Amino acid sequence: MKTRLGELIESKGLERKQVAKDLHIERRTLDNYINEYTLMNSDIIRRLAQYFNVSTDYLLGIDHLDDEFLNKKIDNISKELKEIVYHLNKKS
Repeated sequence: MKTRLGELIESKGLERKQVAKDLHIERRTLDNYINEYTLMNSDIIRRLAQYFNVSTDYLLGIDHLDDEFLNKKIDNISKELKEIVYHLNKKS
């Protein structure tokens, strides 16, 4: 399973070596974070979030909403809107 950190690096077409250099950490340390061999401390989480311009929650995978959940929410909102429009047209 890819970590968010690994996905971010890949999606931006970055080299791990360069990311590690930019963050002033060893490449091996970055690899360990990506492979979840080493836990990231709060300082590195903050620095990575700033580097990639994402929230710390996103980086940690906390704010992920799966597609099934989103699709159900969209369906419910769509049904509610259809009912509202139906009732508004009925009153006209």
